[in-house]
Amino acid sequence: MSDLAAPHLLALTAYEPGKPEDELRRELGIDDVVKLASNENPYGPSPRAVEALRAGSLQLERYPDPRGHALREALAGHHGVTAEQLCLGNGSNELIDLICRVFGGRGDHAVFGHPSFPCYRIGSVAQELRFTAVPLRGDLRWNVDDLLDAVTPDTKLLFVSNPNNPTGSYIPKRELGRLLRSLPDRVLAVIDEAYVEYADAEDFAAATELRDARERLAILRTFSKAYGLAALRVGYVIGTAELVFDLNRLRAPFNVGTLGQVAAKAALGDQPHLRRSVEATVRERQRLGEALVATGLRIAPSQGNFVLVDVQRAGRAVYEDLLREGVIVRAMAAPLESWIRVTVGKPEENERFLHALERVLKGSRV
Repeated sequence: MSDLAAPHLLALTAYEPGKPEDELRRELGIDDVVKLASNENPYGPSPRAVEALRAGSLQLERYPDPRGHALREALAGHHGVTAEQLCLGNGSNELIDLICRVFGGRGDHAVFGHPSFPCYRIGSVAQELRFTAVPLRGDLRWNVDDLLDAVTPDTKLLFVSNPNNPTGSYIPKRELGRLLRSLPDRVLAVIDEAYVEYADAEDFAAATELRDARERLAILRTFSKAYGLAALRVGYVIGTAELVFDLNRLRAPFNVGTLGQVAAKAALGDQPHLRRSVEATVRERQRLGEALVATGLRIAPSQGNFVLVDVQRAGRAVYEDLLREGVIVRAMAAPLESWIRVTVGKPEENERFLHALERVLKGSRV
């Protein structure tokens, strides 16, 4: 059936999500499964969000609020912006695709890093944008000059995942400000902050602190990670009112369901739960990283809720062996073929991974 697809899509590799637990149970008959593959929050959402979904007053026969008024008002108060500067999306994935469709066209050019979130490439290819994938430096960190050097007279979009998925690296505040100020006015800078809540480096700054650096700036946030609402698919863009107006020209009607809007608003209102969850994950991130280094493995210093570790052999093979141990992680593609990415779980889940990894590495060949 590939002759039905548009020719420019035929070479595109589909996004590969983390393997679901039920799939592993079906395939290998393993009942005791630990999933550390998709950077989910193991502590779950705020009890307020769960209670809001159980309230029983939701009219499921009605379409959701198409603009998400109540959630956008809550977000506006949280970020100190107006509701007109916020656009909701069915997760960040939809918003990345929407940005490519609204602000890019055939013949335009995009810049993003590699390796990074695959949806930047997917959205660019789908819109027939030419692109430059800027490689990370040897220390697995972004270099602002490399990103700026990739900008051409045709560049319309620049995507930066900060902190970056899958490496956990980040652009320090001073350098991020320099990037935003140095880009040509025609370029829309898209700063994807899916993991921003987990960043605690002293020189890290959220792009919301740098909104005065440039007008053409879109900041992506999500409720799927730290807020623990991955199943409900709620993301949002912070930008100018003009940018949001343009996104709404093409945004699908009713793209964020009622359940997602209600739960996200309740979760946003429970910042103490968010802080407790994030603090627990950051503590375990440190402990997990130290344990991996103690075994002689190299890790990429992370500001996300995951750790990228070089297993010093084929990462895909280690991933598959870990599946047989009942532990799901994420195998990496080129240029990180010898690395795997592991989500920071609860202490007992992280211990399960460490013991399983030790058994796998002892039983495999370099």
